[in-house]
Amino acid sequence: MADFSVEKYRYSGIRTSYKNIIPGGDMPEEFVSVEGGTISFMISQDFYDKLLGLALCVVFNVEDGEKEIFFNIVPHINGQRRNVLSGTLGSFDSGHMWIQYLKLNVLWGMLEGEVDFLEFDEDYLRFSLTLIVSGGTVEKLGYALICKQLDDDLKAMLEDNQLVDPASLCATEYREFFRKFLPCRMEELEAYDEGKKERVEHLEAMIKKFKKIEKRRRGWQVK
Repeated sequence: MADFSVEKYRYSGIRTSYKNIIPGGDMPEEFVSVEGGTISFMISQDFYDKLLGLALCVVFNVEDGEKEIFFNIVPHINGQRRNVLSGTLGSFDSGHMWIQYLKLNVLWGMLEGEVDFLEFDEDYLRFSLTLIVSGGTVEKLGYALICKQLDDDLKAMLEDNQLVDPASLCATEYREFFRKFLPCRMEELEAYDEGKKERVEHLEAMIKKFKKIEKRRRGWQVK
């Protein structure tokens, strides 16, 4: 019987375009490096509402021939375990860089819904995740927080509280981030935008046609 756990099922449901694996490579400057395999930061409800997702960057190496790379991503909120993700990246015989974009609710939301701050009755919650990799050696681990544009008051609060590393906040607009690191996802977004544009143009043409018909109908009524 195939081994297909809940954790693997969760990961299999994530868009493949949210993942990019590149041979070799150094960690880009857009990611802040962490030690020990665990990412951790504290955020408020206001900042959580601005966050779109988290991007992982993992530089791993493989020795002694081709091996399959397995991973576990174990997230916690205030020490409470949440939605574990497990999977395989495939088989490799050399070092690669793995970039993975994850929406916050997939990691930390109860049943993958939004995180309920009232559940914890605290103004700030500690979000963390631990990455465990087998089959290869993690050389570097980094992350970037992808968020909407922050207003000045929220920026000032983050700087004063020093609960989030400012370097972890992605300085580029999220589409530019996808274009650079997740090109397949960017292609999906552009295709969606093109389809949306075509639907709007079709709707506008239909409205224009309807107005002409209505104008003619009124003209006939006057006669």
